[in-house]
Amino acid sequence: MKTQEQYIRADGHRINTLRIGDIKPDKPTLVFIHGGLDCIDMWRQFPMQLCETTGLSGIVYERWGHGKSDKLVLPRKLDTRSIEADRPLHDLFEYFAVDKVILVGHSAGGAVALLASGVHPGKVCGTIAIAPQLIAQDNTREGLTKAIAAYENGKLRDKLMKFHGDNTDILFHDWTSSVLKRGEIAIDYSPQLRKITCPVLGIYGTADNYGYLHNLNLTRKCLSSPLEVLEILDSTHYPHLDTPEPVLEAAGRFIGNLVF
Repeated sequence: MKTQEQYIRADGHRINTLRIGDIKPDKPTLVFIHGGLDCIDMWRQFPMQLCETTGLSGIVYERWGHGKSDKLVLPRKLDTRSIEADRPLHDLFEYFAVDKVILVGHSAGGAVALLASGVHPGKVCGTIAIAPQLIAQDNTREGLTKAIAAYENGKLRDKLMKFHGDNTDILFHDWTSSVLKRGEIAIDYSPQLRKITCPVLGIYGTADNYGYLHNLNLTRKCLSSPLEVLEILDSTHYPHLDTPEPVLEAAGRFIGNLVF
C-alpha cells in the first residue's frame, strides 16, 4: 500500500501525519494514536501490517510535541488525554474527510482512543486500545523511576533523540511530570468511558512494567458497549511489537466483525 507523509493543522499546531493507502468513503479508516514518548516510526511496521491485513486505509499521526510535529509549550493542563481526544482528532477527521474511523491507540494513545470514542460517537465505529494507560498506580511510578534513571544516564535520551530531535527534552519533562501529577491527582475517567457506544478490543501484556489490571478493570467496570479482551502472556507494555502475530489476528477478527 502506498504512503504519503504530510503536515496538517490540528488544534492550532502543525502535526506530522502518514497516510497509508487511499481513503475510501464507503469504508472506515484506521487512525493510529501513539504512546507518551512515541512517534510514527516507533510503531514500526504495525500500522502497515494492520492496514494490509484488513484492506483498510490508515492515518498515523504524531501528537503535538512528538517526532516532527510542533514543539510543546509548557505548562500544559493536567488532563491532556481528554484534550487530545477532542479538537485535535476533530481537525484530523475533517482534514482527511473521513466519515467513519476505527481508532487504534497504544499506552497514553490507547487512553486517548477510548476517550475519543465517547467524544466522536458519530465517527468512531470501533476502538482497539493496546495497553491503555488510564490510571497511574505504584507500579506505574516504579516504571517511571526506571525511565528517568535511563534518561539521566543518557541511554534513553540518545534513543529518543533519534526520533524526536529538538523536541526530546521538553517532551520527556512533560511526560514525567504528567505521570507524577496523575498519580497525585487522580482523574476519574469513568463518566467519559460510560459514553462509549462502539465495540472495544483491549489488548494487554501480562508483563507490562506499568501494570495493566487496574486499567482493564476500570474499562470493564465502565463500558456498556461490547468489550473483547486479549491478554498476552509474558508480553510487555508493547504487545504489538513483542508479539505482533496474535495482536494482528485479534485486531483483524475484531475489525471484520464490525458493522459500518
